[in-house]
Amino acid sequence: MTAGPPPPPPGQPDQPGWGQAPPPPGQPPPGWGQQPPPQYYGPYAEPPKTDGSAIAALVLAIGSFVVCPVVLAIVALVLASNAKKNIAASGGTLTGESLAQVAGIISWVNIGLAVLGVVLIIILVAIGASTDNDALGLLTPALA
Repeated sequence: MTAGPPPPPPGQPDQPGWGQAPPPPGQPPPGWGQQPPPQYYGPYAEPPKTDGSAIAALVLAIGSFVVCPVVLAIVALVLASNAKKNIAASGGTLTGESLAQVAGIISWVNIGLAVLGVVLIIILVAIGASTDNDALGLLTPALA
């Protein structure tokens, strides 16, 4: 018996076996090609950023219920309008259109409530001025 693998059948080329000598230093082993160069991908796309004026508009719209109702609401309306324009012109790089829309709605509600309050106060003052101030008869004895 022989010590090596059996010879290949006739008509087939020799295949490398376990008994081959290692390649010279610095060369890749047979059957192995060069490694492909590393693939470099472009920079990752930045996620869209929220427009700062949309955030400011929302903060001012909410704050207008606490401090300077009409003034802050009007400023919030202007900021919300500018934010919508900036977002539309950005081509998708800015977000926050919903924030600007909510800020506008809150501002209009605040302005509406302020106008309603002023009208109610005017009506109450008009009713108070048109009624008899001495309806209970309290002022007559003091004036006499």
